[in-house]
Amino acid sequence: MDMTGVLITGGGGFLGSHLAELYLRKGIPVVCIDDFSTGLRSNKQYLQKAFPDSKKFQFIEQNVIVPWNQWASAVHIPVSHILHFASPASPPHYQRLGLETMWVNTVGLSEAMTYADQKRARVVFASTSEIYGDPDVSPQPETYFGNVNTQGPRSCYDEAKRFGEALIYTHNSKFKTHHGAVRIFNTYGPRMNPNDGRVIINFLAQAIQGQNLSVYGQGQQTRSFCYVDDLVSGIDLYLQTNLTEPVNIGSEKEFTILQLAETVRDIFRDKNIGVNFFELPQDDPKQRRP
Repeated sequence: MDMTGVLITGGGGFLGSHLAELYLRKGIPVVCIDDFSTGLRSNKQYLQKAFPDSKKFQFIEQNVIVPWNQWASAVHIPVSHILHFASPASPPHYQRLGLETMWVNTVGLSEAMTYADQKRARVVFASTSEIYGDPDVSPQPETYFGNVNTQGPRSCYDEAKRFGEALIYTHNSKFKTHHGAVRIFNTYGPRMNPNDGRVIINFLAQAIQGQNLSVYGQGQQTRSFCYVDDLVSGIDLYLQTNLTEPVNIGSEKEFTILQLAETVRDIFRDKNIGVNFFELPQDDPKQRRP
């Protein structure tokens, strides 16, 4: 399928804004939709300054939980591909916006697919490594069903993403469509929200202020961190296929949180920063690696 235009829900977010930039730099028209419940207006401003041609780039401020026909008339570019990336994605945000998180990954996804079917467009859903929960196996292959607590502080996010994948499978089965999902692992890079509570941004913010780094548990839990440019390149490759099976996207290089803390301490060694240990949050995954 030729890529004539890309619609990105959550285009004001970290990944959404980088995806928008990727396609705009390729000369592909983009329309972003975001209500800024967790996205940043600075990302919108960055994109509008870099790509001022309104025939190539639109930004619609809208909640995508509403029926698709309430925002579709505002879309002025031809849409061949849709990236449904609208969702809170960090624990402080999705725990504060628990119901909204569940709605946007279910109702919002359903509306995006219904709109896509009118346009004969392909949808790719931003799923997550969190669908594996606190895994019993590592690395986590796509065939692993996960170990998720349905009644915990992370369940609104984990289960919404799992339901989203099931919704895509069922929609494809019924309507013979080719929508898909990418399971995104830990990512870092420019334009991260400084208040989203993720470990890299937390460590850097604390280090810049000369504060000790906050490590939960003994810091032996692992994460694999992928640079955002590499991640969005992987998403782009998947989007251009007709694959419907979910695919992991992330780095295979694994670090303990304590190793990450020591790396940050070394970078800021002139500030003599220490480490404070706190109780591990409920359901915090012990390992993360695709």
